[in-house]
Amino acid sequence: MQRIQHQWRGPLRQWAAKFIKKNQWRCDRIYEFDDLMQEAYLIFLRISEKYPHVVEPRHFMGLYKIALANWFHDQAAYMKRKNTQHVDLNADALELCLGQTGELRHAGLLSILLDEAPQELRLALALLAEHPETLRSTANHKGHRENLNMKLRRILGLSGTFDLKAALTELLFN
Repeated sequence: MQRIQHQWRGPLRQWAAKFIKKNQWRCDRIYEFDDLMQEAYLIFLRISEKYPHVVEPRHFMGLYKIALANWFHDQAAYMKRKNTQHVDLNADALELCLGQTGELRHAGLLSILLDEAPQELRLALALLAEHPETLRSTANHKGHRENLNMKLRRILGLSGTFDLKAALTELLFN
């Protein structure tokens, strides 16, 4: 049996490009034209491998057309199922959330977290925001240098175990 090597370049690729341009709307928005061309090429490779006995170019082209059309039908069916499950907002969800949390009519995510924060952490953050100059002094207290946690403990009268970084990490990431 004769085996012929089919070529991607030429009429087959041109037909695929034209077909994709007409049917791209049926696919998920994440697919760009180049992505769909790659999918079309993979389908070409699969057809070439599965049907080595199809040597007539027009028969191979018929197989390829059906395979690519079926792939687009599958994508359209997927989008139909997806659209019944999800609402397409045409915007990134993170952008929508960031836009909402900073508005005056919303408490904001950070405000909600701060409301739930321990009293020690709220006091420390208020001091940092409202009176940072009290923490800027480089003078030694009782003969030794103080780090930020030591200064906060001394000024606010907090317990000796208070750690600002640990408290913030606990609040924001747990």
